[in-house]
This record gives sequence, structure tokens and C-alpha cells, in this order.
Amino acid sequence: MFCDVLANRDEFPLLKAERFNNQSFARRLWLRIAEDHVYPGDWWRLRRLSPDLLHSHFGYVAVDDLILRRTFEIPWIVSFYGADLYQLGRRPDWQEKYARVFDQATFILALGPMMAARLRQIGCPEKKIVIHPLGVDIQSLPHKPRLLRAGETLKILFAGTFREKKGVQYLIRAAALAQRVGVRLEVHLVGDAMTKPGDRETKNEIFREIGKLGLEDLVTHHPFLSFQELIRLALCSHVFVAPSITAVDGDAEGTPFVLQQLMATGMPAIATAHSDIPYLFGEHKHMLVPERDAKAIAERLQYYTEVPDRLGMDGMALRDRTQQMFNVRLCANRLSELYDAVLRT
Repeated sequence: MFCDVLANRDEFPLLKAERFNNQSFARRLWLRIAEDHVYPGDWWRLRRLSPDLLHSHFGYVAVDDLILRRTFEIPWIVSFYGADLYQLGRRPDWQEKYARVFDQATFILALGPMMAARLRQIGCPEKKIVIHPLGVDIQSLPHKPRLLRAGETLKILFAGTFREKKGVQYLIRAAALAQRVGVRLEVHLVGDAMTKPGDRETKNEIFREIGKLGLEDLVTHHPFLSFQELIRLALCSHVFVAPSITAVDGDAEGTPFVLQQLMATGMPAIATAHSDIPYLFGEHKHMLVPERDAKAIAERLQYYTEVPDRLGMDGMALRDRTQQMFNVRLCANRLSELYDAVLRT
């Protein structure tokens, strides 16, 4: 694998990966004078491997990879994931760029039926769209039913970037509403702002909301944790909340991967009927709440304290759904079969 950033290498010890130095002077100079041709060093490294297939992850990456597709003339698969489609894909200039990708690609992968529908809306041919969800390594994840004992405080978990589409403010408002009707709770927020425009403002709004509602003593903020630390915290928590919304600029989730992972641990989840989250929940989509509805989230939190047995039942039902439909081995096999089918033709 070749990439421009190498991160979290300790969590992927078996992955063979090399890094392109996109900031080198020679590379930047080449892109200025020959932007329509592959950098010679990259050409030689890739040609030595004799690739049979190109798979681009994220639509905006695929736009840059049009040069690779033209250079190597091999089958091309492109995967979309969220903002690359819902935010960029609403802009005419990006729709024009994506039209060239759709024309050249062999298949376009969508995380679920809502994403597939959006791809069709912006011009992707139906025959090229394949629904391919993210797979979860269920066998490597610990799991247990969540139990809330008499007199115990309900521990609520959120994990994700502090970004508008994550809807964290609605969880904070829901916690305040639930507290007012007597629910004993604590909220653990795992995450922080990144560098995307608007993230810092969203983080500031979240903490203003916490202060305005007087929840400072009930909310614990954890900056980004390692995956193993997150799992340990999740196993000590009762319910995961994913209050996703469609942002003002159109940004939306694909399928939140952390939601899938925590479902696999047997954790019940309060999530919104947003994007392809209903696809994740499948026959359990009646559990979902509307977007931007703090009252609905609060009522579900209260329900779990009044009927605590539902925590274990709902959590294990979501784990079963994940195991049946989103097991990484099943998803990897389907992708391998798609690769084989492309190469045969």
C-alpha cells in the first residue's frame, strides 16, 4: 500500500505500507510543470509492482487518481464515504469532476442504499453502483450485555470528531432534559475538533451548551483515545449515543464506523434516522430517533433507566445484526469476489 500519511501503525502491525512525501520540493515542482502526469518516482515504484487494479478511497482522492487510471489503464474501483458525496457532491464544480470519475471507473462503491441513491442523483450510472458496507472485526472485539443495577448512574458515551454533523449538542440538551425528570447520569465525550473549517466553532458551542445547562459536573471530556482505551471505556458504559444530523453545508455521515464497532460489543445505541444508519440497524431501525430531537433522545435515556433489562436486550440484538451483516470477513470476501469479477472481465 502507498499513502501520503502513515498513522496508528501499532494498531496495524501486519499492514505493509509506504509513504509518499507529498511535500518534497521535487514533487511539488513536478506537479507545477507536469500536473497531468504521474511523478516519475511514483511511476517507477508502481510499475515495478505491476498493479492489476486501482481502488481509490474517497471521491476527492479519485479525482486526483484519474491520472493513475489513465497512466496504467487498469480496472478502477472508487469508494465514497460521506462528506465527499454529501458535501462536495452538491457543488456543480465537483459534480463535473465526479462525472469524469463515473465515466472512467468500473464500479462505484456506496456504504448503503441512501448513498447509492445520492450517487444516482448526481449522475452515476446505476449499473456501476455496488453497495459495499464497512466490515467490523467482530472476533477481535470483547462483548458483554450492559447491565444497570438499582441505584447505579447511567453512563452515556459519545465518540467522534466535534463536527456539526455529529450532533453532539443534541446529546447535551437531551442529558439536561433527562436529568430534570430524575435520571441519574453521566456523559463521556470522547473526541475533539480537527482542522476542518467549522470544527473549532462546533467544539466551542458544545462547551457553551454544557455551561449554560449547568452540566459541568456530569460531563467528562476525553481527548482522542486509542482504540483499546475507547473499548475499555465502552465496556464500562451503558449506552452509546450517535445523534448525527445533516449539517447546514450538506455534510452528512456515511455509516459511522465507531457506531458499528460499539454495536459489535453488545452496546445499545441511541442513533438518529440519518443517512445510512437505518441500513446498519436493519430490522431494528424502529429504535432510531429523528434528527435534531433532544427530547426523543432524553425519553430513550429515561426509558432505559425505567426498564434496564432493555439495555442488554437491545445491545445484543444490535450485536447480532452486526455479526450477520457487517462481519469484516464477510465484507472482505464480497470485495475479493468483486475484484475477481472485475479482473475476469
